[in-house]
Amino acid sequence: MQWAQLLWVALGGALGAMSRFAVSGWINAKSTAAYPFGTLAVNVLGSFLFGLLFVAVFSTVPMRESLRLFILVGFLGAFTTFSTFSFETLRLIEEGQLWVAVANVLSSCLLCLLGVWLGTVIARNLL
Repeated sequence: MQWAQLLWVALGGALGAMSRFAVSGWINAKSTAAYPFGTLAVNVLGSFLFGLLFVAVFSTVPMRESLRLFILVGFLGAFTTFSTFSFETLRLIEEGQLWVAVANVLSSCLLCLLGVWLGTVIARNLL
């Protein structure tokens, strides 16, 4: 591993984390529900973008490794929030909101799989 690779990941990660904070915060501010819609939204969007970009850009066009590290590993790695998802789910369980926690797990997993699948299908049909 080279320092340049780490730098690309770090730069993308910083932008991804800031974007996650902004998007998730904006969505959560619009909701009055106990359900963590902001986290769900960034996970689904990040999954969709990963599928779309992986097929449309990174698997079809000779691309510089630095761009892949910056976007897929750094930006989208920091933008999606499965550690936050796990913590929020545990918090819901500890607060006695078991059914909300179950809904969070099921919707996050299923919708993120749907997002990455949809992104790859759209990208393949555009090529």
